[in-house]
Amino acid sequence: MKPMLSCLLVLALGAGLAPAEVSLTVYQRDLVLVRDVRTVDLQKGENRLVFGDVAPGIYQPTLRITPLKDASAFTTLEANYDNDLASQERIWHKHLGKLFQFTKNDSLYRGILRNFDDDFIYLEPEGRPGAVALVDRGGVEDIIFEALPEGLVLRPQVTWRVKAGRAVQGLPVEISYLSNGLTWQADYTARVLGNDRLRLEGNVTLSNSLEVDFAAAHLDLIAGEVHRTADSRQLYDEEAVTAPQAAPKETGNRLFEYRHYALPGRVDVFSGQTKSLPLIGPVEVQADRHFFFDGSSGAEEVLVRLAFDNNRGAGLGMALPEGDLLLYQADDQGRLQFLGEDQLDASSAGDRVELVVGKAYDLRVDRRRVEHQRLSRNRTRDVVEIEFSSSRTEPARIIVQERLYGFWDLVETSWDGQPISPRKEDYNRAEFDVELAPGAIGTLRYVVEYGY
Repeated sequence: MKPMLSCLLVLALGAGLAPAEVSLTVYQRDLVLVRDVRTVDLQKGENRLVFGDVAPGIYQPTLRITPLKDASAFTTLEANYDNDLASQERIWHKHLGKLFQFTKNDSLYRGILRNFDDDFIYLEPEGRPGAVALVDRGGVEDIIFEALPEGLVLRPQVTWRVKAGRAVQGLPVEISYLSNGLTWQADYTARVLGNDRLRLEGNVTLSNSLEVDFAAAHLDLIAGEVHRTADSRQLYDEEAVTAPQAAPKETGNRLFEYRHYALPGRVDVFSGQTKSLPLIGPVEVQADRHFFFDGSSGAEEVLVRLAFDNNRGAGLGMALPEGDLLLYQADDQGRLQFLGEDQLDASSAGDRVELVVGKAYDLRVDRRRVEHQRLSRNRTRDVVEIEFSSSRTEPARIIVQERLYGFWDLVETSWDGQPISPRKEDYNRAEFDVELAPGAIGTLRYVVEYGY
C-alpha cells in the first residue's frame, strides 16, 4: 500500500448554531434524551437551519424542533440528520467523474477522476477525453478540493428546512432527539455504626461515550427499563420518553412506571468522561444484622446479612435505584476497612432491603435429609435435620430458609427438641428464626409431607 496522501481542503463553512441551554434525560439502558435550546434568525419564506454540536447516533424518528414563545413562528418542511462523515476515501468516492487535481514531484495533475485503488489514480487528463492516465499514488503531495462534496460533513449535524410567515430575529427554538452513548448507574456506600445503625449514601456514576461535550447541562435520571423494539433505532412509546419534561422536581418521584431523579444545578458532561455525582444522603438508617442459611443453595455455609426498612422511620422512605453497595467499618484505630459488597435491588418506600455481606467466620452448618418415606401413591414424607455449631463468644441469630415443593405441609418443627413455628413466606418457601448460644451446637429438625 502506498503512503497516505496529504490532503488540503479549502472550504468556506458556516458554523452551526451553538447551544444556549442543554437538558439531558439519561436512562439506565444506554439512552439519552437531549433537549437543546438555541437562538435562530428567520427570513420570511423558506429557511435552512443547521445545528452542529449534536450527538452521533441520533435516532432519526425522534428528531424534533419546536419554536419557543411563538408556536406559529414557522412550520417544518424537512428534517435531516447528517452523519456521513468526511474521510479521504469518502471524499474521493464522491469525486468520481468530477474535476480532480493534485501535485506530484512539483508537477500539477488535473483531470476527471475515473477510479482509484491502493496503488494508482485513474485520471482522464484535462483536454483529452477518453484517455486514462495511471498515476502512481506514491509521492502524491497535495489534493485540493474547493468544497466538501454534497452530503459529507466534518462533524454530525442536524438540518431543518422551515417556512416562516414573517421575518423573526433571535427566536429561541428547542431541538430534541434520542441517542445512545450516555448511561448511568447508582453506587452506594454504607458505614457500619455499631450493631444497629448504618450511614448510607448513594452516588450516580454517569458515563459519556459520545464524541460531544455537554456543558452546563440540566440533568435528569430515569430508573427503570423502557421498552424498545428489536430495531434499536425505534422507540416503542415515545410519549414515555418525552414525558420527563413535565415531571415534578422531587427525588425519586414516580414517572409513569419509572422513577425520576432531577439533579440540582448544572453539570458538565464531557466526551469520554465518567463522573460521580451525589444522589442520596448521607443518611443514618436503622439496620438489623443477622446470619442467614439457605438450605436450597447446596452450599453449607452461613452468610452474614444486613437488612433495613426503606421507610421514614428508618431514615429513608424514598425510591432507591438498583446498584452495587460497598460496606465499610472503622477498625480499633479508626481506619475504615472494607467488609463486603452486594447488589442493592431497586426499592420503593416501605420495602425491606436485604444485603449479603459475606460468609460467617465462626459458624458451621451440616444439613442432611435423614429420612424419606412414601406414605401412599401420591404422598411422601421427608425428615430434615440442620445442625449448626458456633465458636462465637456471643449468641447468633440465624434465619434459616428452606424451599419446599408441590403441595406441602410441615407436620413437625423443632429447635433443639423444642417446638418452633415457621413462617410461610410464599408457596414454596418457609423460614425459621433460631438463636444459637455461644460455643454451642443446635439442631433444627422438621418433618414435611408432600402431596402430588
